[in-house]
Amino acid sequence: MVYKFGPNEQCLRRCRAIVPVILRAAEEVTIQGVRVLVEHQDVVRPLMGWWQFTNRTAQALVSLYDQGYTVEAAPLMRNLMGHAYAMNWLADNGVPAVVALTDYWREHRRKLAKNVNETWNLPEPTPVPSAEPIVFANPESERIHKKLCGELKNFDTMVTAYGTADVYPVYRHQSAYSHTTGATADAFLIMDDGKLKFTTEPKGGEADVTAERLWIPVALLQAAAAISPMLTGHPMKSTIDKALGDLGLPRTLLNLQRSRPL
Repeated sequence: MVYKFGPNEQCLRRCRAIVPVILRAAEEVTIQGVRVLVEHQDVVRPLMGWWQFTNRTAQALVSLYDQGYTVEAAPLMRNLMGHAYAMNWLADNGVPAVVALTDYWREHRRKLAKNVNETWNLPEPTPVPSAEPIVFANPESERIHKKLCGELKNFDTMVTAYGTADVYPVYRHQSAYSHTTGATADAFLIMDDGKLKFTTEPKGGEADVTAERLWIPVALLQAAAAISPMLTGHPMKSTIDKALGDLGLPRTLLNLQRSRPL
């Protein structure tokens, strides 16, 4: 039987059943210990951390949805989408992406330390990470680095680079619930016959997270597909293949490629 992925009850049931299967398979890989191909060691280090974060975020989302939380969980859904996509980006771009990530993270920590030192009265100032510039082999390497940093800092730029700009509106919708916008207020406000009323639970209920529940396994598969080929034996391959078939998902959703070279 060929399944069709979409917003229907049958697919929703399959998604809810497959998520724990993917998570158990990932946990088994981690518990058993992983062997990394030498050429991928530098890339797997951040990938492995992001993979654990992605899997635990999915677990948290399912738990929150099962308890009736919807808009409150939106920031986690945004994190799940962003990290799964970034894992694909990191795996695709290799060591130059790791350098970009390291540089961006150092910049973030440097700004945080300066902010703390400017606003907190500490006995000793917080150490500020070094701002030493990266030495590039040639102008082309520097150009690529700047482009990768731009993609990492801006999710819209990243998804556009991979020919999937249609992903960004979904991410932006989730972002509205991650910041202090009218969306987080409107979720609890109702106009009834000209009267403003409020509700103690968000409007819409379970229907509001149907799309999110459908996308959780997609994000988990994207994350697994990014890291598994870099591990000896490709340990998640059988789980990925079976899940794609069970959900009726195209393989083109995984291991995304740039629409144009760097």
